[in-house]
This record gives sequence, structure tokens and C-alpha cells, in this order.
Amino acid sequence: MVAGGGLVATNAVAERRGPDSFIEDNWVAWKIRSTYIKSDAVQAGNINVSVYNGKVLLTGTASSQNEIKEAIAIAKKTRGVTDVSSELAVQHATAMELAQDVWISNQVKIKLLADQRVRGLDIHVETTKGVVYLTGMAKTVPERDRSIEIAQSVKGVAEVVSYIEVEGKSLPLADQEKPRGETPESHRAKAQ
Repeated sequence: MVAGGGLVATNAVAERRGPDSFIEDNWVAWKIRSTYIKSDAVQAGNINVSVYNGKVLLTGTASSQNEIKEAIAIAKKTRGVTDVSSELAVQHATAMELAQDVWISNQVKIKLLADQRVRGLDIHVETTKGVVYLTGMAKTVPERDRSIEIAQSVKGVAEVVSYIEVEGKSLPLADQEKPRGETPESHRAKAQ
């Protein structure tokens, strides 16, 4: 327990968002997950909750559109949430797909932490059916773009969706247009 607490404290101090925001975001994510577990309408095990500076990103799979709507509604009602983005899809994920997604997320995170041009502690990774979702903060557009390139380079990645902010700005990738229908906070890029 102490080792786990030390890891949380180390991450809170090392991240750009600061210890207060780190703790608040973790509390918000925990509160959302706890409400999902209590809900009869949401299968909590299939939904990933990422929170960064009060902005929630929901990824994973759901059994119906009603489950997605309920998951979004719960997140929006949670104290401390400033925005909710959903990448939830109605589909079934097999145990093998879930294991592959965990492997992909781990490989992306390892590469982010090892890269000298990216501050890997500030980038959070979730994967659903080969689609990698990145959230967090980059100091510059090139750092954000490098994070996306790293994720694209991992075997098994079909697509990368970035919600990485650049020092408080949401900017499109350098020298690329955003696809139609995409939110200003995200960018989709196919794997190389």
C-alpha cells in the first residue's frame, strides 16, 4: 500500500498538471467508476475512464446505445467534470482482444517513457480494439505530434486518436487538416 501511495505521489509531482489537479482527476475517475459499478445499466469492466484537468474521455465497448448514454450521463453529473468526450462503441470485446489492447497500451507507454523528445509521464494511453487514445499535456506541437508518431509505430495499432493538449491550447496536427466531424480537441491518425 505504501509503495502504491508513493507511486501516486511521485506521478502527481512529476506531471505538468500539478499535484492538486492530479489528485482531483484521480478522485473524479474513481467516482465515475464507482458509480458505474453500482449502476445496473453500465458494464463497468468494459469502459475506460481517463480524466485530465477535469476533462473526461470514455473509451471501450458497450452492449447498447442506452449503455453509452447512461455512461456519459453519469460522467457529466460527477462533481469536478468540466467536459465529457465519448469514444465508446457498441460492440463485443473478446478476452483475447482485451489482452491485445493491454499489450498495445503498455508498449506505447514504454516507448513514450523511453523517448527523449516526449515527456511520457504526461501522456496517458488507453486502447480499444487496436485504436489507441492519447490524453494529457504536451509542451509543444512537435512533442504532441511525436507522441502520436510513437503510438502509430507500435505493432497492432490500427488508429491513434489524440486528445493531447498543448500547454492549454487545442491545435490540429502541424501541416495537416482535420477530418470532417472531428472535435477541435481530438485528432485521428491511421497507424503507419
